[in-house]
Amino acid sequence: MTWLTEHWLQLALVIVYLMILAHHARVGQQRVRTLDDYLVAGRGLGGWLIALSFYATFMSTNTFIGAAGKSWEVGLVWCIGGVVLVACCCASWVFVAPRFVPLTKQYGSLTVADFLGHRYKSMRLRQTAAAIVVFASIVYLVAIYRGSALALEGLLQVPYLWAVMLIFVVVTAYTLAGGFESVVLTDALQGILMVVGAVAMIAAVLYQGGGLLPILENLRSQDPKLVSWQGNMAWSTIMALSLAVGIKYLVEPRQLSRFYGLKDASAVRVGAIVAPLLILVTYISLLPIGALARAVIPSGAITSTDEVVPHLLGTANVFGPLLSTMFLLVLLSAAMSSIDSVLLVAAASIDHDLISPDGTGDAAVNRTRIWVVVVSLASMLAALTPLADDIVKLTAFSGSLYGACFFPALVIGLYWRKPGENAAVASVIIGSAVVMAWFVAINYDWGKDYAWTKIHEVWVGLGVGIGVYVVVGLFSTQSRNE
Repeated sequence: MTWLTEHWLQLALVIVYLMILAHHARVGQQRVRTLDDYLVAGRGLGGWLIALSFYATFMSTNTFIGAAGKSWEVGLVWCIGGVVLVACCCASWVFVAPRFVPLTKQYGSLTVADFLGHRYKSMRLRQTAAAIVVFASIVYLVAIYRGSALALEGLLQVPYLWAVMLIFVVVTAYTLAGGFESVVLTDALQGILMVVGAVAMIAAVLYQGGGLLPILENLRSQDPKLVSWQGNMAWSTIMALSLAVGIKYLVEPRQLSRFYGLKDASAVRVGAIVAPLLILVTYISLLPIGALARAVIPSGAITSTDEVVPHLLGTANVFGPLLSTMFLLVLLSAAMSSIDSVLLVAAASIDHDLISPDGTGDAAVNRTRIWVVVVSLASMLAALTPLADDIVKLTAFSGSLYGACFFPALVIGLYWRKPGENAAVASVIIGSAVVMAWFVAINYDWGKDYAWTKIHEVWVGLGVGIGVYVVVGLFSTQSRNE
């Protein structure tokens, strides 16, 4: 009873928020007639709506919890990664979307693997790409489940297990009901909450710390590297981590799936302005949070950078009771807007690309919904294991996989028509194998003694993937007939 008395306001706002989600699920469900409706909302949505969804889908709790807290140990130099992230977003809308959107309509494709299969006229490529999408999606979902559960645990003082289970039930339920349209409608609301929450977060930390200049003096007294260009992490590592995350703007299926919903070229142009601006404001606000929080959080109060934001909102109570409750909705929004999109992508890849490539209608929709539950449950259970311990690392790994596998065949392939099926399949298989092997080498003891393992897997994976695609494309007699 004491817990209910202390948290009645949070519960009330969460209930209102869930009622809005239920409404969006109902609206989406009423319009689902075919698999095309369920997965891409009939390709009839506007630029503002898709831009907000694109933004909200990317800005998960991995950003609000993982990336925001990382500067606690790295220092303010961590913020230079924001340049890479915003540049990747702009490249996605300027170089990928204008060519990708018309081709998805021409091919009638519903997934990224489906698109590649049509582009290279290869079922082998389609199924290989789908398998990688499913694996990388689960890795990423594990990280999101952990970040969102940590947020709930810190704000509501509920056990981590309960927090994970609650998020599983809510997100899985409304994704099942309404599909792409309900997800996009919900994302739009969540996106507005997130950008306001990000700005409010840095404002609250600056206020609690006594202002920017006093905070910087405090950091300098703790560790001069926290406010220097040198920092506590090499620039190359920061740029690699940022690229491993930012590359997802160009190649990750959950981001590209937003483009499927755009109705025309005018909607693309609107999105190309709105999405990068939202992302720029958010990164400027969030990336310095960890370092600035040192002026608010006592030394020794936390043991992991993933705990910085939950501690600020919970123990430190930087917002006060009302605004902290509002920020709980921001974190829930960040989690749900990413989980729902990834669930749809993974489920569609399993059914539409691996099991029943020609499936349509009610049977295909129902099968896809079953796979939504399966993928969500598997990811939720994995989030309860030690595998979920490092949000940033898991996020970067999944991004590295997508970059190595899909950047050559998808992004380069939009502009260079010569490489055929063999080049695409080789780059996907070899690129993914190299990323996984390199990740194991740099994160387990047997590889740490070698200097070459200091290079992040994103650089190696991209280099190998592009190299294989170019070499095989140049020397193979096979090419695409378009």
